[in-house]
Amino acid sequence: MTPSYNQAPFLEAAIRSVLLQEYSNLEYFIMDGKSTDGSVEIIRRYEPWLAGWVSEPDRGQSHAINKGWKKATGDIIAWLNADDFYLPGAFSTVAQAFSSNHQARVFSGIGEIRDASGSVLMSTKNPSSFDAHAMLSACGGVPLQPSVFLNRLVLDEVGYLNEDLHYTMDWEYWIRLSLHYPADSFIEIDKALSVNREWADTKTRTGWKHICREHRQVMDGIFSSFPYDDDLQGIRDRAYRSSYLKEADLALKNRDRAGSLRSIMRAWLIRPFAHNPRDELVTLMHLFGYYRVRDAR
Repeated sequence: MTPSYNQAPFLEAAIRSVLLQEYSNLEYFIMDGKSTDGSVEIIRRYEPWLAGWVSEPDRGQSHAINKGWKKATGDIIAWLNADDFYLPGAFSTVAQAFSSNHQARVFSGIGEIRDASGSVLMSTKNPSSFDAHAMLSACGGVPLQPSVFLNRLVLDEVGYLNEDLHYTMDWEYWIRLSLHYPADSFIEIDKALSVNREWADTKTRTGWKHICREHRQVMDGIFSSFPYDDDLQGIRDRAYRSSYLKEADLALKNRDRAGSLRSIMRAWLIRPFAHNPRDELVTLMHLFGYYRVRDAR
């Protein structure tokens, strides 16, 4: 399914990437959040090939995805954001992996990161391990979302996305899956399945002030829910420090030096120069213009 809100420049490419998969057993829903930019007209053009669609106000992206998932009846589910698209053969590849691993719960493949045009390849990302400890410790390290497909049983066994989260819903969900299932429930596929576009107005770029707060909101819930898990509690400080250091880096990239310094100080208050001091030193050197001065020589 595809959640969408005012993504008309990208939406048709996303829709066509689903419908042109040459996979017959397809059920595709689009949950539009009452767009006003021509998205509805685009959706209507493809209505004959859709399992269903709506254009109505919602409570955010997570709510829209959950609405679509609740309509789904297939054995494999996923979501594709309106500014991303699938690569040819993705569905057949995942279906073949599923047929060989019926007991598996999660299938993740390689993802390509391209520019806004969708044509310039910037990088590729191999499937990341579904390791809750690693994702928490790094405040990231997630598999590329559009290249992740789920056995529908996950919805019954783990539940749906947390609708209180608007930026980190995939990170929290992957952690939840990792804590619930054994390692052999996760299958990695050595093939590129999707393209994730990087462009200036993505939620990740425009919502940078909120992202790390949501990370810490998720951490608060996880660490309080597993008070007697020594392995989890052992990475607690590292997780929160990583969150503040990530916040410092995002602030710096958005030219908020004061905010970056505040976040570094918060990280230090947890444990000065712990685990990976190089990250803090590099951020500080950027903060005070060391690299700019060095490059000018």
